[in-house]
Amino acid sequence: MDTQVTSQLLMVRPANFSSNKETIATNKFQNDITADSKNNIETQALNEFDKMVKLLKDHEISVIEIDDIKELENTDAVFPNNWVSFHQDNTVVLYPMMARSRRSEKRYDILEYLSKYQSFKIDRIIDMSYLEEENIFLEGTGSMVFDRVNKTVFACKSSRTSLEALEIFCRDMGYNPIVFDAIIDNYPIYHTNVMMSLGKKTAFLCSESIKDEADNLLIRNYFKDLEKNIIEISPQQMNNFAGNVIEVENTKGVSHVIMSVSAYQALDHKQLDSINRASNIIAIPLETIERYGGGSARCMVAEIFLEKN
Repeated sequence: MDTQVTSQLLMVRPANFSSNKETIATNKFQNDITADSKNNIETQALNEFDKMVKLLKDHEISVIEIDDIKELENTDAVFPNNWVSFHQDNTVVLYPMMARSRRSEKRYDILEYLSKYQSFKIDRIIDMSYLEEENIFLEGTGSMVFDRVNKTVFACKSSRTSLEALEIFCRDMGYNPIVFDAIIDNYPIYHTNVMMSLGKKTAFLCSESIKDEADNLLIRNYFKDLEKNIIEISPQQMNNFAGNVIEVENTKGVSHVIMSVSAYQALDHKQLDSINRASNIIAIPLETIERYGGGSARCMVAEIFLEKN
């Protein structure tokens, strides 16, 4: 039986973290480097990463850390969820990335490590990278938010989320798509997972960002039918990454919602109380990674649903 959340997370420790000039045009959450030196930013990002790993492990959440390869010069390696997803039928999907500078993040050696040294079963690899040559993109669980139990995928249209690629994914993986337009400052939201998150108990949604009211109603009713604890967030809260959160379970089956400190501070008492009734909150300081990477806590983890040998 498929489950919505996992206790097994993959994280990639960055070796060259910086602001990617190739992605900043389409990511309204990302800032260019100004006064801060690149070395300082790298150090701060590493500190934030290490603190996040420690906090997750302290809460008995299983984290598999992989070091980025410095020679690849990947500024965004800390966001593995964009290039890979792991599924309960032991399928691994690799995704077509819009930015050429990010395509070397896709590493088969990581899959080999998970199989050989962590005993995960990988029965099938679907590599959609060939679509990059056709300028067709789909950036993993950034572009898509999964309802894994009911095989539904939510996706807001953007330059990084092509309908053609989404159709191929849904065909190969047996998912049904719910596609909509979502905007921020009259500009398409680059990744669905900044305005929406779906867990076992919780659903975060910035419904104000959804352009069409019929789509808005469809999604809200979908979450209500699943009896999720819906956390409605404002555009301002979304801008503070309150939608870029993820629900996981620890090794004892206890639900936790992982978010950044900026997301936590943006939420009001009523919202926090509602979350705490369903899950435990883990708030992590990620200011540097958010400011210059344009992604937050959810982007930093790739959930592993593979069976073990």
